[in-house]
Amino acid sequence: MNIRMPSLNMVVISGNLTDDPKPNILENGVHVTNFRVASNQFYKGRDGEFHKKTCYVDAVCWRKTAEIAADRLRRGSPVLVEGELQSRTWKAQDGTNRSVLEILARRIQFLERTEGDRPADSHPSDDSPPPERDPADEPVYDDDIPF
Repeated sequence: MNIRMPSLNMVVISGNLTDDPKPNILENGVHVTNFRVASNQFYKGRDGEFHKKTCYVDAVCWRKTAEIAADRLRRGSPVLVEGELQSRTWKAQDGTNRSVLEILARRIQFLERTEGDRPADSHPSDDSPPPERDPADEPVYDDDIPF
């Protein structure tokens, strides 16, 4: 009997944009936006001092999410990106083969409020309306364990 294990490709990263997003509109009218997120990790080294390690991750989003990201995000914007890893390869103009591993952003949550934002303003990439439930309506607990 051959048992296949299910696959899971899910990524969640929180950080800040390293530069302004790069929007583009393809010939067929579909919007695509690329951006890079820097995520910092702090740790205590063997020397007893705290150090910072930064991970840079490329992300791409499509359609309505791409339009909103291009409009709302700027260099330094704090975001939470949910999606899946994808790899792409292409031949560069100089003839060399290139590849990239990036997040295909399915959902972007803007962590910085601007005028008119709802408390947890996020935009799923399937162009569906945001969920009816507002996280601001969730109960607030005094301790870390909510039970």
